[in-house]
Amino acid sequence: MMDNILDGKLIPEKKTGLWYDLQRNSFAYRSIIPYIIFMLVLVIYPVAQNVLVSFQADNTWSIQNYRDVLSDPLFWVITVNTIIWTVSCVVLDLLVGLGLALLLNQNTKGKMIFRTIILVIPWATPDIVAAVAWKWMYNDMYGVLNDILMKLGIIREYLPWLAVPSLAKAAVIIANLWKGFAISTMFYLAALQTVPKELYEAASMDGANVWQRFTKVTIPVIRPYILTTVMLTIIWTINYFPLIFAMTSGGPSNATDTFVTHSYRMAFRFLDFSHSTVVSNINFIIVLTVAVIYVLSLIRKEG
Repeated sequence: MMDNILDGKLIPEKKTGLWYDLQRNSFAYRSIIPYIIFMLVLVIYPVAQNVLVSFQADNTWSIQNYRDVLSDPLFWVITVNTIIWTVSCVVLDLLVGLGLALLLNQNTKGKMIFRTIILVIPWATPDIVAAVAWKWMYNDMYGVLNDILMKLGIIREYLPWLAVPSLAKAAVIIANLWKGFAISTMFYLAALQTVPKELYEAASMDGANVWQRFTKVTIPVIRPYILTTVMLTIIWTINYFPLIFAMTSGGPSNATDTFVTHSYRMAFRFLDFSHSTVVSNINFIIVLTVAVIYVLSLIRKEG
């Protein structure tokens, strides 16, 4: 390799290139080999196998399975259900999570106790336990919810929450809100800690009221955290399975059926793996699209 000459002195030429980078960072690259193997075995292989099965019909390769699923009216009902479920849960998680974060961010005595009770208990409760508890609360004969509403005079007769399609939709969304708002609140509470107090003091000196400080100071500072939390909540909500399946199994009349519950039932109850893989692949494409948008937004911010 040739050297550069500067003032009669030989200066070694800086080594560059892919091979040099591999040699220099060989330990780092060897360290990620277990992770690559883990991804190949537990993620990439199942996804690839799922895609292959979805294109197999009558011992041939075709898109017939996709045609059958897309022409099925039930698929579009489930698509609408998934959209309603995802949008409702994400919006409610945002509103409730951000609202509680603002309250818990206040300097009051015993705030750590309130944070523990409000955030840790829902988040730490296992999904199945939460689903069974809410299912009992929604019970039309013995549920505590109907009893409270009756005593308050809001309803005149017990409501079959999980037996009426519209009520069942609302019931699972409310249950998911209770289970999921804690993690969103934690993210928003952490984001609020990054807002400099000097900005609030300056805004107050300029005559800004509470709402103006919230919209002109708080929201602009924590907007990146809000977008990140919303993106992650979308991904988690689309893929969320235990609570819906334990409470309603997708019923009544597929009113609470989403992509994941429908795919599970078609595969393990009706053994229709072709149909199941098609639905799961469509769900995977949607989640992958959201994930790509999220990653691109992070790259744009760093750039």
